[in-house]
Amino acid sequence: MLNVDEHITIPSNVSHQDDLDFQYLRDAGQQYIEQLSRKIWTDYNITDPGITIMELLCYAITDLGLRMDQPMENLVASPEKNFEKMHEQFKSAKNILTCRPVTAIDYRKLFIDIKGVKNCWLAIHALPLHAECNIEHPKVSFQPFVNSPYRTETFNIKGLYTILVDFDDDEDYVEEDIIAEIFTKYHENRNLCEDLVEVIKIKKQCIRVCAEVQLENGANEEKVHATIQWAVSQYLSPSVRANSLTEMLDLGLTSDEIFEGPILENGFLTSEALQKSELRKQVRLSDIMNIIMKIEGVKLIEDISIDNCPPKNDDDCDCNQNINAKSDPWLICIEENHLPVLCDQSTFKYKKGFLPVGLNKEMVAQYTEALEAADKASQEKTFDDLPMPLGVYSQIKYNTIQHHLPENYGISKYGLSSTVSDERKVKAKQLQGYLLFFDQVLSTYFSHLEHIKTLLSADENLQQTYFFKAVDGISGIETLIDDYPNYKDNVENIIDKLEDFNERRNELLDHLIARFAEVFEDYTNTMYKLFGKDKDGVEANIINTKNKFIKEYDKISSDRGLAFNYRKPKQWNTNNVSGFQKRIALLSGLDDYSRRDLFNDAISIETLKRETVSEGVHFEYRWKIQSDSKVFLSSQKDFRSKQQAINELLEVLKLATNQEHFVLRQTETKSKRYYVALLNDEGVLVGRQYNHYYATKDKAELARKKAIEYINNLLFDEGFYMIENILTLPYHTQNIDDLNDCLPLCIDDGCNTCIKIDPFSYQVTIIFPGYTSRFSNIDFRIFMEDLIRRELPAHIQPRICWVGHIDGALTRIEKEEIVNVGISDMVISEPVDAVSIKEKEITESEEDKVVNEKNDSIKYTIIDDDEAYDMKHIQKAWRKFLESKKSKANGYMATHKITKELLCAINRMNTIYATGTLHDCNDDDGENKNRIILNRSALGSL
Repeated sequence: MLNVDEHITIPSNVSHQDDLDFQYLRDAGQQYIEQLSRKIWTDYNITDPGITIMELLCYAITDLGLRMDQPMENLVASPEKNFEKMHEQFKSAKNILTCRPVTAIDYRKLFIDIKGVKNCWLAIHALPLHAECNIEHPKVSFQPFVNSPYRTETFNIKGLYTILVDFDDDEDYVEEDIIAEIFTKYHENRNLCEDLVEVIKIKKQCIRVCAEVQLENGANEEKVHATIQWAVSQYLSPSVRANSLTEMLDLGLTSDEIFEGPILENGFLTSEALQKSELRKQVRLSDIMNIIMKIEGVKLIEDISIDNCPPKNDDDCDCNQNINAKSDPWLICIEENHLPVLCDQSTFKYKKGFLPVGLNKEMVAQYTEALEAADKASQEKTFDDLPMPLGVYSQIKYNTIQHHLPENYGISKYGLSSTVSDERKVKAKQLQGYLLFFDQVLSTYFSHLEHIKTLLSADENLQQTYFFKAVDGISGIETLIDDYPNYKDNVENIIDKLEDFNERRNELLDHLIARFAEVFEDYTNTMYKLFGKDKDGVEANIINTKNKFIKEYDKISSDRGLAFNYRKPKQWNTNNVSGFQKRIALLSGLDDYSRRDLFNDAISIETLKRETVSEGVHFEYRWKIQSDSKVFLSSQKDFRSKQQAINELLEVLKLATNQEHFVLRQTETKSKRYYVALLNDEGVLVGRQYNHYYATKDKAELARKKAIEYINNLLFDEGFYMIENILTLPYHTQNIDDLNDCLPLCIDDGCNTCIKIDPFSYQVTIIFPGYTSRFSNIDFRIFMEDLIRRELPAHIQPRICWVGHIDGALTRIEKEEIVNVGISDMVISEPVDAVSIKEKEITESEEDKVVNEKNDSIKYTIIDDDEAYDMKHIQKAWRKFLESKKSKANGYMATHKITKELLCAINRMNTIYATGTLHDCNDDDGENKNRIILNRSALGSL
């Protein structure tokens, strides 16, 4: 039977320490010698030169092992600015173990940390929404549907909160300022799909305690009285005590337990202390009796009772005097979201023996002040970080083993006497040459150990994983090596042949990433599938993505559930986005996760209305990739179907990722000028630059490079918008009626229930531009959707859309008229090579332009189908919404009109797919066809 208590673990230390055991290495070395040369070498005494050399090599290995066995902080220490560089190499406990608030306890820690807040609690803000289950036109409203012929249901919006605050009695704090600070801190730490509606002072339920207490003869009655009142008050509404780092360590807590939760300013708050300070639902007489009896000086309780404080005519009274909670002599029930406090009408009488004891009120006040001061002093702590282990830097330098042999070997730094024979000198040189091989191997190992801190880091400048270092200190080394001046370069060439930088760098980065229990396998496989493993730039992209991920891991791990702050003054062209968006961007290789314009007019389908005598009125289409001043690529022909133009454009966007598809061509006119063209995989011309010709090949090549750079920037300018549906809820006006036209309301087929009709709670809309190089690929879309659903908090439902803008035009001509049309503007019934159109001679100053002959037979209009610009509408509506919502004057709520525009824009979104074709089983040449695959293709046209 499987024992669930047994776990298979990987040991943290797998070293056998053999590299530090000289005797083990010597025995192993001699064993190898015996196996290899037992027929010719039979004497293995310690004076044998071969044994001496072997022992020296064993010593060198133990030296290397000893250096490897140093503490890690020593291996990665730096000679200068060690503190700063160590913090760059590693994340400190405060930065890597903490996280943004997630639970209610986390938020309470955050707000109790504010000066002037004694305690606080999160309460669900009840906001009912009513639904009318009309299957044709379902509606929701803040007002009940009266006399509706349809089934109606009511549900509460989820994710809205009220914060109840128990303010400190200190007069130095202004409640309005504290509330403003709470709002600020909340929105800096807001969770996805949640919002704060209000911050209010908690209502109090005053509990009266009446008791007669027998004291010990030697008891200080004033101190006992102050202590009883303090202890009972702490039972009813306890303060939360902060701890210093030392106190947390003394409690026996581990570092991950100490730094659990958000970063604070005034010490550490434990979850156990906060749980004990939750709002009480009951006050028990037995608990109060137990508290009083534990106080030093109390002998016994002769009589005691509790009840709700009776009402009194006092407008300044903090107590709620309309308490309906049930109570009895032994138990008082506390109203929901009320804080029990000790009533000022409570009475305590004391006796010593049979004699009653009077109290000195001034002395009682002094003891009470002392207790309050001690409690406040506990809050004057700091949120310190664990000290970063700072290693001791020592230069890792290899010295040749040759200097450690006895001097009579003749290869030490002193060399041989000048009187010895030439034969003796030659033998010494032979020994030097023989040992140089071992020297070089050891020197290379030492060099790798020297670079260990670079290899185990997210260093974007790292260009190699194998390192070489020439052997120093050998006298006469130039006579040992052929072509000594190129010695270093020759050895580095050998190292380069061993180097597979991409593979080894990926393995090292995967090791670092695995320490955070993260993987990049899916991303890597998707990129290989999309672009090919051997294509230039793919491996560099993967390595760069992993480097960025590691560098920003402290932020994307702690902020993974964080929403953006909609109260900040700058809401566009900003990195003020959710932690989820940052994490998704870094996991998927998006270079820029800022909120910015994702739509541009550079990629488009132009619609032309044609009118000819022979064919009458019809439409034709062409695709364009252009800037404000220049068309970089345009279709080689015009299409009768918009879908045909879109299909070719999507194919062109894929071709454009490979700069080899961009070529230079010459016109067929006598000027023989150059222009930039785009070829497909078969070498067929599919797009080109019109009206831009170059007199020399050098100028044309410069234009080709500019076109490649411009189009690459377009294709990889990736990003996405994430809209939290809860932010569009107009709870401040409670007017939702006309928004129903734009809300995605759904009910079941039988109209039996619409309980799931809620369009606001825990839902996000994620919008991608579906036309970029990667986003138009179905495999990458599947990867992104799986990644989003895996990384998004489980209680949040995403709606993912891949929208486009490539089925509209750019301009509108109000009146139909006959105009001069250039090559890029002409509509031709049959596809022809555009360069066959006669080119007029132009002057040198006009070499970047061409004037084409007038063609008056075509009457056309460029149509602007603005409604088709899904991404344009979304971008515009989302930006207007954010600009409106950040306004303090409106209470940080967007106007009703702008909210409706955003909701309508979201509701009109459509995911775009490339259309597919059915596969003919008899046609083996289907490699380039877009085949229909179940759940991955769209049938028909856009």
